[in-house]
Amino acid sequence: MRVFALLGGALATAACAPMNLPARAGSPAGDPDPIRAENADLLAEQNLPGSERYQVTPPRELPGPLPGPVPLTPPGRPGTLRLPGLAEAPPKATDIPEFPTLDDLEVEARLERLAKLPPSLGLDIVRTGLTQKGRRYRRAGTSPATGFDCSGFTQWTFRQHGLSLPRTAQEQYHTGIKVSTSELRAGDLVFYKINRRGRWHVGIYMEDGVFVHSPRPGRGISEANMSDGYWAKRYLGARRYTR
Repeated sequence: MRVFALLGGALATAACAPMNLPARAGSPAGDPDPIRAENADLLAEQNLPGSERYQVTPPRELPGPLPGPVPLTPPGRPGTLRLPGLAEAPPKATDIPEFPTLDDLEVEARLERLAKLPPSLGLDIVRTGLTQKGRRYRRAGTSPATGFDCSGFTQWTFRQHGLSLPRTAQEQYHTGIKVSTSELRAGDLVFYKINRRGRWHVGIYMEDGVFVHSPRPGRGISEANMSDGYWAKRYLGARRYTR
């Protein structure tokens, strides 16, 4: 009986042990940046400078246990969870519109069509932008290490190809070459005003009325359709920075 018990324990240990699965093709083993790992195949196709694209800050270790217990029920508000140490106040509801996006199947179909088009700088810019797909929005963010706001994302993407853009969406709108909607091509920038206070927004045009952008707090870089009613009502125009 003792032998059977030992055998049973060994089998249970083996069943619970983590499997050493092979790394995905093109993904660096043990990569601390999940977005880079997820988009490694697309990154490998791009000849980008290595100085900026992989600035991923390792997680900091806490200096020690948090002082005291987390208060779960503040006075006067029964049942409310309260977490200490928020880095910044949450944005106002008017700053977080529910941006419509495309589903993955639509995006994959468009990427397949893009791959069949003749090579161009505009297409390379689109593909570079897509290497950051899923990267979370960050106010004033300008790099993969911090996350991106909308204009930080376009500025970083163009800089990987030696093109310098102004910092804000409004400044980017007032530079570059004006392009009509009928003349849009991959790599152009499309601009919007998304609330009554005149907040600007910018994305990188892909093709067939689709653009990629860094939408808002709580959401990652993704694609949207210009013909959607939300975007169509707020469209300002487009600018071109490539020849």
